[in-house]
Amino acid sequence: MKPSLISHKIETVPISKVSVWDEVEARKLNSDGIKELADSIVQEGLQNPPVVQKTKDGKYKLIAGQRRLAALKRIGTKNIPVLVVKRPYDDENARAVSIVENLHRKQMKSDEMAEACDFLVKSMKSSKKAATALGISPQTLRSYSGFNSVPEKLQQLVPKTISRSEALRLYRIISKADSAVEIANRISRYSPAAKKRYLDALALDPAASHATVRRMANHFKEKQNIRVKLTRQQAKGFSKAATDNSTEPNELAAKIVSDWLSKKGYN
Repeated sequence: MKPSLISHKIETVPISKVSVWDEVEARKLNSDGIKELADSIVQEGLQNPPVVQKTKDGKYKLIAGQRRLAALKRIGTKNIPVLVVKRPYDDENARAVSIVENLHRKQMKSDEMAEACDFLVKSMKSSKKAATALGISPQTLRSYSGFNSVPEKLQQLVPKTISRSEALRLYRIISKADSAVEIANRISRYSPAAKKRYLDALALDPAASHATVRRMANHFKEKQNIRVKLTRQQAKGFSKAATDNSTEPNELAAKIVSDWLSKKGYN
């Protein structure tokens, strides 16, 4: 296990000697947000110095503070205060810290969030730790991670046409991108509840026509809420099944019941 990051000191260094990690450099920053931050620094000063690591050639690699660095460059600052980490900080940890900071400080697109979730899970080797770092629930993290597999055509409809979770579920039902996009556009004006009913119906018969799926969805308006008691072992197994299938527990329960009824000829 690597020791915790506690050894550091404040230094003033030429801004020209500070560079960013490759993954950070590839990220596009919101120019309006940088302008606002630059104005704030001019009026109130720099509240939190960027975090860097000194390299063997006497330069500095940015670990956290990409927006602050961009704002300082915008206002023409020549020398800046930085928090220099003394302990060697590997590439993976530095990228993870930078990703977390950017996610907390600016609104990320769904595909960016999905990419970040996947990277952090691999870097931290724990979905729970990655979710905690991002300030989201493990279930939300699983949803974002799954979203990364959704075709770009469908991703582009989020969030204006359908939500991230709806796009993910739709793709799991209809794997052909063009067909999934067509359905997404058809249900774009439905209420969230109506979209859910439609996807519930579509999951039962992916090959059904739009009209047929709508009729099936209308029947779901009269759904009954049924409470089921499970043993501790059954509950544990059910929870694992929901996690493994990246689905909500209530959706999994509905599918299990629906499949059983269909198999027995009751629907």
